[in-house]
Amino acid sequence: MAAAAEHTAVQVEKVLPAGSLNPENVITPGIYVDTVVEVPTASGEAASREGRLKDDHRTI
Repeated sequence: MAAAAEHTAVQVEKVLPAGSLNPENVITPGIYVDTVVEVPTASGEAASREGRLKDDHRTI
């Protein structure tokens, strides 16, 4: 979908430095992203999501 879109926006909980993620865990490559919106979540909600991501072995 992102490759065919005129504009692609992603919502993230935290913006990380370049190179800090394993490229094999990234679903949408940065070349397709036009806008990044950082939306921090409540601490308990974020901790729960981190646990699910570790179990799923991928990064959104």
